[in-house]
Amino acid sequence: MRGFTMVEMNIKELYEVGTTFETAIGQGTKSERARIPKNYSRINFPEDMINTLVNYDKEINFLVAGEIWCPDFQLNATVLKKFTELNNNFDMSIISMGRGKKFVFPILGVENMKFPLILVLDKEFNILGTFEERPNVVHEVYNFEDIKLDYYKGRYLIDSAYEFIDIMNKAK
Repeated sequence: MRGFTMVEMNIKELYEVGTTFETAIGQGTKSERARIPKNYSRINFPEDMINTLVNYDKEINFLVAGEIWCPDFQLNATVLKKFTELNNNFDMSIISMGRGKKFVFPILGVENMKFPLILVLDKEFNILGTFEERPNVVHEVYNFEDIKLDYYKGRYLIDSAYEFIDIMNKAK
C-alpha cells in the first residue's frame, strides 16, 4: 500500500467536523424524526437539576457518535439537547458511528464500545468521561426485556442526565 497514510483525527477535529443535533435528526426517516419531540416531552428534570444546569459555569462539549435510527441515540442525545438549551456553556456535536469506530476507539484505546458513544469534554477538548449506549442503571438490569418498554418510553432519561452531570463535575 504505497503512498497510503493513516488518517488520524484528534477530538477537537472530530468535534469540528460533526453536525448539529438538528442536522443529525434531519437525516432520519419521518418516524425517527417524530420520536424526538416525543422523547423531549418526556424529559422532566427536577428543579434542583435545572438549577444545577442553568448555573453551571464551565464550558462543556458533548461529542456524540451515533445515528438517528438508533433508539438509544434518540433518547440520550435529546437529553443533551435539553442541556444545551438550558445553558450556553454546553455545546454538542454529532459524528457518525463509522467515525466513532475509526477515530474515537483508537483515542480511547478500545476495540469496541456500544453506541451512542458520548464523550464529555472540557473546553480544551480533554475527555472528562464517556457515556456508552444507555445509563448504567439500565446496563445493570439483569434482563433488559423486563424494562425495555419503560426505557423506550423515556423512564430512564433522568438517569442519563444525572450520569452526564456526574461526568461534567470532573471538570476543573
